[in-house]
Amino acid sequence: MKKEYETKGRLIDDITQIEQYYPILEKDDFKIDEPHWRRISKNTITLFQVLIDQDLSDLIRVLEHYPRYTEWVCEHFRYAYSYSENSADINAASKLLYMGEPYFSKQFVRNVVRKLPKIEEWSLEEIKEFSKHMVEKSTKWHPIIINYYYDTLTQYVHKQKLHPLQRIALATQIEGIIRQDSYTYDAEDRDAVLDIPYMN
Repeated sequence: MKKEYETKGRLIDDITQIEQYYPILEKDDFKIDEPHWRRISKNTITLFQVLIDQDLSDLIRVLEHYPRYTEWVCEHFRYAYSYSENSADINAASKLLYMGEPYFSKQFVRNVVRKLPKIEEWSLEEIKEFSKHMVEKSTKWHPIIINYYYDTLTQYVHKQKLHPLQRIALATQIEGIIRQDSYTYDAEDRDAVLDIPYMN
C-alpha cells in the first residue's frame, strides 16, 4: 500500500535534491534586518510559497542547507490562507516543527497541523497500519504531531461504528503512546482574530 503520509520516503541530506532552486536562492539578497516581507526577493517569496504548498519535503531540504530562511518560512506559514490538496509528508512536517520551535506562533503550528494527512480519508486497514507506524515513530516525530494523531485516533476509536474487537485492537495498539505536554496552539492569541474560515 502506498503510504500517503510519507510520499517521498525518508528525508536525505543530499544537496542534489535542491540544485534546481540554486538560480533563485543564490541570487537572493537576504536582508536579515528587514521586516518579514522585505527580507527576501519576490522570486524567493514565490519559491517558498510553492514549497509550502507541496508536501514540505523539498522545503526542509532547502532549510537544511539555507537555515537563514527558517524564521521567514515560519512567519509566512502563519498567513498561508490557501493550500492545494497536497498533504504534508509527516517526517517533513515533524522536522519543520523542530526547526521552527524558536519562531513558534499558534497560527504557524495550526497551519502545519492542518496540512497533515487526514485519517478520515483512509480505510480501516490503512488506519491500522498507520497506528503501528506511529508507535514506531513516537519518539522521533515532534510531540505536536504525536499528540494530534493520538487524539485523532482516540476519537476515531470512540466515534466510528467498529466491531468491538476492532475497537479494542486499535485502542490497544496506541495505548503505549505517551501524550506529551507540548505547545498549546488552540488557545487565544493575536492570530485567533485572523479571518481564516478553516479555523472556525
